[in-house]
Amino acid sequence: MVKKVLSAIALGVGSLALACPSVEQMQQNINKIFRVPLKVVDVKKAPIKGLCEAVVSFRNEKLIFYTDESGRYFLLGRGPFVNILDLKTGENVTAEELQELNKLSQKQVHELDKYVAFTYGNRGKVIYLFTDPECPFCQKLEPTLKKLADEGKIQIRVILYPLPFHAHARQKAVAIVCQHIGWKGLQGSYWNKERMEKLGQWQCQRGEELVEKSIEIGKKYGVSGTPTIITQEGKKIVGALPEEQLKKELGLEGNKTK
Repeated sequence: MVKKVLSAIALGVGSLALACPSVEQMQQNINKIFRVPLKVVDVKKAPIKGLCEAVVSFRNEKLIFYTDESGRYFLLGRGPFVNILDLKTGENVTAEELQELNKLSQKQVHELDKYVAFTYGNRGKVIYLFTDPECPFCQKLEPTLKKLADEGKIQIRVILYPLPFHAHARQKAVAIVCQHIGWKGLQGSYWNKERMEKLGQWQCQRGEELVEKSIEIGKKYGVSGTPTIITQEGKKIVGALPEEQLKKELGLEGNKTK
């Protein structure tokens, strides 16, 4: 997809008659996507042939966006990391391409089963959830996942991935394994004063080893934060997405479970 977009952008390269979009056209395109008050001040040819430079004002500061001559595609980013945004569909075509490039193979997906601490749900599409029992974003996402699992749409295979800056996350992760606590151990409300006092007693070698290996496999496959979902197709989904967006990413739209 990115190659197609770049080809479209490059059509103007070498053309002496590059026609950049008007200020009004750029303003209309920007208004469709961005919810902040961006005002297009000027549109002109960029130093690179085939590209146009849109000068935008935001809170009394001037910004520059690069676009193709149609005004449909934006190049966004800093330094060497640039994304192409399709203003017509609102899609980040670079992110889609990267997601495809970073998919796990089926062999790698099946390898994840060795690190599953427990499973929630017994039918539906299999997903692997890398989660941290003290991660606020995980606790925001997990009720949505539980709902989908209770509806029979997904089966959640949980891989515990405690982050080093969460004070008791690793101990809680080990305790979840050792004490067979399961899904409720991911909820902040489970860890009351009484259970926190028992946390040191709820450690075991088996739990320590599984959590350590889970962290290693996560790093190996590019898991840099939580929550991270890996689907049975190897697709990686990062962050606490709203239910409808998550269902779309998981391919569950219009999926009716008997």
